Amino acid sequence: PDLSQFDDESFDVVCNVVSVDYLTQPLDIFKEVHRVLRPGGVSLVSFSNRCFPTKAVAMWLQADDIGRLTIVGSYYHYSAKWKSIEALDIKLPRMKTPERPGFG
Repeated sequence: PDLSQFDDESFDVVCNVVSVDYLTQPLDIFKEVHRVLRPGGVSLVSFSNRCFPTKAVAMWLQADDIGRLTIVGSYYHYSAKWKSIEALDIKLPRMKTPERPGFG
């Protein structure tokens, strides 16, 4: 996306939801996100272990979950002077399968 239409420090929050794996120029995007965030603003990037392999960048396809986390962390690290970078695993715990009711 072209963020040049927005002034510096225009947003409190910028989200990238399950599409970071398709960015062909991620550092440019992350630099722009940093530019348009207000001081104290938050950049949220979410991703899963699923993607469209024909669209995802090659290094994403070659990485495991920790590798993908490292890729996104490096986008932040090398794009701008972010105040902090934090990663959260929000995977829900596995649910117990209920017992099937008996017959008779």
